[in-house]
Amino acid sequence: MHEQRETTQALSAKESLELFEKKHFAHLACHHKNDLYLIPITYAFADGTIYSHTGPGKKIEIMRKNPHVCIQVEDIENYFEWKSAIAWGDFEELHGDEAAQAARLMLRQFAEKERPQRRSDLVEDFPEELESAILFKVKIKECTGRFQ
Repeated sequence: MHEQRETTQALSAKESLELFEKKHFAHLACHHKNDLYLIPITYAFADGTIYSHTGPGKKIEIMRKNPHVCIQVEDIENYFEWKSAIAWGDFEELHGDEAAQAARLMLRQFAEKERPQRRSDLVEDFPEELESAILFKVKIKECTGRFQ
């Protein structure tokens, strides 16, 4: 007796973007020459743009050399029920008012997603982290996804 294999189906562009809007943890992939780098990130999402922050290090060095990146997000219920989306765009470092606006957006969205008992810690600790962070955005140029 043969088991029927489950097949994946495509998410629409709208559904793929909705997955980015729903989640706030993803994986960012960047590359320069032979350096490939894949790391988890936290992010905020608004108007087709992903906003995130980082400190000095390999990720920011690579993105400054080659701003083309991809970001993957997923929502996994179990082995047979999941959604995954990937987006492509260009890294852009933020400064001044735009960086301040991105920081406020991240703080607001992250606080909304945290459990009530963690919100006060987030509000206290996160602004200090953002003050010393490198803030950036990725405007999504293309997005696709799959689900099962």
